Amino acid sequence: MTVHTDKPRDQGTGRASAVRQIFPAGSSAVRQRRPRAIAAGTLIAALAAAAAAGTPGEGPLITAPAWLAGAALVLMLAFPDARPGAIAGAAGAGSLAATLAYQGPAGNRTAGWWLAESVAAAVVLHLVVRRAEARPAALAGVLAGAAVTVLPLRLTLHVVPPASGLGAVLGCLFCGLGAAGAAGTGLYLRSLDARRSRAVAEARRAQRLDLARDLHDFVAHEVGGMIVQAQAAQVGGDTAAALKRIEAAGARAMASLDRTVHMLHDEGPRDGPHGLADLPALVERFSASDGTRARLAMDDAVAPPPEVAATAYRLVVEALTNVRRHAPGATAVDVSVTAAGPALRVAVTDDGPRGRARVLRERRRSGHGLPGIAERVEALGGDFGAGPAGDRGWRVLALIPLRSLP
Repeated sequence: MTVHTDKPRDQGTGRASAVRQIFPAGSSAVRQRRPRAIAAGTLIAALAAAAAAGTPGEGPLITAPAWLAGAALVLMLAFPDARPGAIAGAAGAGSLAATLAYQGPAGNRTAGWWLAESVAAAVVLHLVVRRAEARPAALAGVLAGAAVTVLPLRLTLHVVPPASGLGAVLGCLFCGLGAAGAAGTGLYLRSLDARRSRAVAEARRAQRLDLARDLHDFVAHEVGGMIVQAQAAQVGGDTAAALKRIEAAGARAMASLDRTVHMLHDEGPRDGPHGLADLPALVERFSASDGTRARLAMDDAVAPPPEVAATAYRLVVEALTNVRRHAPGATAVDVSVTAAGPALRVAVTDDGPRGRARVLRERRRSGHGLPGIAERVEALGGDFGAGPAGDRGWRVLALIPLRSLP
């Protein structure tokens, strides 16, 4: 049996890079927003100048709502998070008020301002439906949609000669369809954004669960060994040897913590997952720290995929941890990792006393330990089981396909 020494790695550079990531040089929200604010203010001022120039000929009830719709569009594009519901609601309310108050006359130049306002208001409607919170999006969307729908009344009711009632209805219907299309595309993109957000949240939750499993599987195993060594030293064992083993276990626990922390950062070196090559050292350390004779039978010719090897290693770690915690009377543990046809057979059997069914049920409810291993095995298409082994003892057994699922 070849024993592999597990040496802790220096993680100092990773910590330094994390500090640089937390405090990036030259990052300032105010500095990033300032160019956009200047550009938005300049464009809104230009729109105001154009509206002021057209007001003497067309009247403020034509130019002012067009300018308001354009200013709202500029603000929503420049500052997506700056209360889009309030901005769109103000533009919609102003347009509705102007439509109700306008008394004509409507000429060709009026049609140009009307077209510009219609396009800007439709885009504002699309943006508010997509970006605002649910209630502000509903309220502002209704206002903006109604404003776009009734905009043709400014022309049809006051053009010379006046349009027919059917023409006014058809104009409102046409603009209403445009408003519905703008709102519909906004709702569709909003659903895509929500789906993407849920996917990101699920990915983050899965990452947190992976981190929790790493801490449980590896750190808890090493801490359990430290506790056993400390107990052995208290009852008259070799204190110096126990302290050395505690120090080594603490170093390995710190290395596991460092690996877990590095998973939170995109930069810096990362250690690969544990595999079958790490099992001899794991079993050797268990025998040395626990006093229970542990034997490993492993088929060296088996070369499973990395995810299968990592799952097998985690299973052995959890099974040995359970022996240490729940079977203090065990004198021998047999670890077997062999090929069983198209699957990898991993079995950990101890000769401890019976009566651990209650413990297993509690651990299933907790969602950690063996239940987590079972989920990993089943995700790879394998079978998992844990239960009594004959008249005395306990066995944890898994069959994991050597070819991972597509």
